[in-house]
Amino acid sequence: MSDSVYTGEDFDARVRKQVEFYFSDSNLQTDRFLWRIYEANDGWVELKTILTFGRMRQYRPEERVIAALKQSDKLVLSANEDMIRRKAPLKDRNELKNNRRRNSVHIEGFPTSVTQEELEEWFNDKIVPKLPKEQAICSVRRIRNRAKEFFGVVDVEFKNQEDSEFFLSLDVSYPQGVVEGVEEKDLLKKMSLLRYRELKESGKRFGVNEVTKRRSSFKDSNNKRARKDEKKEGEGSTESEEKDNTEKTSEIATEGTKEGGEEAKGEGNEQPKEGAKEEAKEESTKED
Repeated sequence: MSDSVYTGEDFDARVRKQVEFYFSDSNLQTDRFLWRIYEANDGWVELKTILTFGRMRQYRPEERVIAALKQSDKLVLSANEDMIRRKAPLKDRNELKNNRRRNSVHIEGFPTSVTQEELEEWFNDKIVPKLPKEQAICSVRRIRNRAKEFFGVVDVEFKNQEDSEFFLSLDVSYPQGVVEGVEEKDLLKKMSLLRYRELKESGKRFGVNEVTKRRSSFKDSNNKRARKDEKKEGEGSTESEEKDNTEKTSEIATEGTKEGGEEAKGEGNEQPKEGAKEEAKEESTKED
């Protein structure tokens, strides 16, 4: 994210919304870094730490950030204005985690190029107004793989279970939103976060299931793209290089084929295992 300074008229409101999110029930239970600081200092966090977070770097100068946070009804600054914490005590963390799992939906099929800001805007414009109970959501989290790449998977936490179940009942496509009469292949795939975790755990115990198949399909698609790129590069090889390759001895060729077969076999065996073991990295409205 760019470190350019934000100068919009809604500067104060955006600052409050972002920092209030950091200290929200939804974020504190999942943000290990912030939680360790929060727990160690009776809820207080240095303001300079908050200002290093990716989405806060655009808000300068610090004095203007402080002035905006003074107007928050959810946060309080220390006497010398260098520390901040939430006003209301945090609920039991285990209870918060259970609520999050009940109220969250796991979604697959977003374009890998979509940004955090675009996702938040899409949910707020296309989904939130249709919710039956509370026209708001707690968080939208992009999930990344171990290579820190977003691969089209999102977890969204609703305010309550009723709204999450309502969302599950809808046919939804990106970027259209709620749709009717659309082919299943064009719809976003979604399930409750509880169900997803059950399937993920069963995949660890029993191998391939609905979740690990989709994880493998993501990898297969990436591998196909990589092979296409390699093929394009290979087409640019000179005639002499091709001749050189064909003149390799049969002994070397046989050995290479054998090694290639063993390697391919190893990858085939490893793939479901990696899919089951993969720990997704969450990216919400904090990027650092």
